[in-house]
Amino acid sequence: MTDNLAKKMSPALIVLSFCMLIIAKVVAIDEVENPRIIIVGAGAAGVAAASRLYQNGKTNITILEASQRLGGRIRTTPFGSGIVELGAQWCHGEQGNVVYQLASVYPGLLKSSIIADDDAVLIRSSGARVPEEVAERLQAMAEEIIESEERDTFDGSLGEFFTQQYWQRLQTDSAFSDIGLELAGQFLDYYHNFERGYTAYDSWFEVAASESDGYVEPAGNQDIAWNGKNGYSTILDIVSGNYPGTVGTTALPVPLDKLTAYSKFVSNIQWNGTPDETVLITTEDGSRYGADHVIVTVSLGVLKENYRTMFTPVLPTVNQQAITGLYFGTVNKIFILFDAPIPEDFPNTVHLLWFKSDLQVLRLSQHAWTEAISTFFRIDNQPNVLMAWMNGAEGRKAELLSDDVTRDGVLHLLAIFAKNLRFGNVERILRSKWSSDRLFRGSYSSRSIATEHLNTGAQNLATPLVNAKNEPVVLFAGEATNRVHYTTVHGAIDSGFREADRLLQLYK
Repeated sequence: MTDNLAKKMSPALIVLSFCMLIIAKVVAIDEVENPRIIIVGAGAAGVAAASRLYQNGKTNITILEASQRLGGRIRTTPFGSGIVELGAQWCHGEQGNVVYQLASVYPGLLKSSIIADDDAVLIRSSGARVPEEVAERLQAMAEEIIESEERDTFDGSLGEFFTQQYWQRLQTDSAFSDIGLELAGQFLDYYHNFERGYTAYDSWFEVAASESDGYVEPAGNQDIAWNGKNGYSTILDIVSGNYPGTVGTTALPVPLDKLTAYSKFVSNIQWNGTPDETVLITTEDGSRYGADHVIVTVSLGVLKENYRTMFTPVLPTVNQQAITGLYFGTVNKIFILFDAPIPEDFPNTVHLLWFKSDLQVLRLSQHAWTEAISTFFRIDNQPNVLMAWMNGAEGRKAELLSDDVTRDGVLHLLAIFAKNLRFGNVERILRSKWSSDRLFRGSYSSRSIATEHLNTGAQNLATPLVNAKNEPVVLFAGEATNRVHYTTVHGAIDSGFREADRLLQLYK
């Protein structure tokens, strides 16, 4: 303001002008210090990102959640006399696992699962159990093959590598001379099913033996159960500081419900070319949101189905190849509630081994879909509940069956594999349907031959979209973006923290 202009203005106008300048400067500073951040998805990654940002002073946050609840693939559900986990169930490992690190400080919240107490039992379709000592020898050999360094130089699928190694060892190692050909084949089929359930792929012939991304298993107990009444969903309260007596870095409670807009399926994210150089988010109901930054935490399954229309302009090649190349499969669960406890002689974990003749009969019956069921588990704190674990394409198709058909199929399997045991009457069943749910389109990610052919991986999926200043405007989180802890809740939480820290660093 020049001296001449100041002389022509009244004292009141001068004061008003200076006040307006101060207000404008405060607003500008606030926009820099507290940017508008939208988080797409209120699963573990989204809650982790929102909490890390909020607890570090970035409170101008909106979470857009397509469903009516928090948690995503953490889905603790009341059932029977307690709860069951339709999604994430166990805390896998202790060291290097953020879930365990956050939850283990609360006495009694975590405990070793009943499935960790005893070795899994292999039962053949004759009803006979594979001798424990034989099962342990075969299991140990299978794990050695899976963890073999020779995988790294094998040019082919995991299925090819495992099958070759398996038969070679059986034929050349005298320690397995007592294993008959029929049992050996049954065990091979079982272990394939086990691996399918562990990594959510349809076939290990779709997976490269040598993987660029390698899952790192946290040390310690891999089967840790939740002992609290809210199950795995408790971790959301711990991360957000809403668990009673929360300690550590999450002491500031984050008002998740106030930050979250529900039933908001994001249909488009315009991340470049907007008039004010901000990000414009549109949801299916027509709502529009402006933001300085967006953290996308939807599942890889949702990205696969929608990425071509979800982003304007289209995603860079590096992100597109990652979405196309990374694998996203389905594992489903069926929970059966009986009116009496599961028979004592039924093991905590039962893997199913089929005689070829019995399997042929099954495939010609109305229960053919039950071939998808690989394992039965007892449930912690629920003596009347049994869980069936389903894999692959058959498991996805089974999502379309009625509850009555599903119940009858499970009872048919129990009559085969536990024929001498008497179960109670079925009171209720509950099952997951992750593949047919448009908000997920599967369970969790893994790596495939396509992943290696495209030379892509989690780090490529996590590559942020940047503006003209090379600042990140769209960021990606979720278990599929975690290079070493994909498939897990702790991997999802780590990824949410990672992207929140990326923005905190930007505004440091």
